[in-house]
Amino acid sequence: MTLKTIFHLDTTERWPHLASNLDNYLAAEPDADIEVLVNGDGITVFFDQKVAAFIAAHPQVHFFACHNSLQQRHLDETKLPAGVPVVPVGVVKLAQAEAAGYGYIKP
Repeated sequence: MTLKTIFHLDTTERWPHLASNLDNYLAAEPDADIEVLVNGDGITVFFDQKVAAFIAAHPQVHFFACHNSLQQRHLDETKLPAGVPVVPVGVVKLAQAEAAGYGYIKP
């Protein structure tokens, strides 16, 4: 059985914890289906080069950015790391993932 999990990041301070969680999770379950929804103040992590490098190094993890959070902070979505799609409403993405059977983790 493939584990399906969505992680939720809404603050920049929790990024190191999330990154550690992802590495540990993938070490234990390399075939897991993992998504990460980033919204709120956490959205700014996408504009950090170290975070962009982490995302590039983990292509099996699907990261998503909240459009509302980008817009509220006047951030340019064209500057997001490659492969990070924008969802209209982050909390809806979380609810959709849970409805699809994804476990929810908020580091």
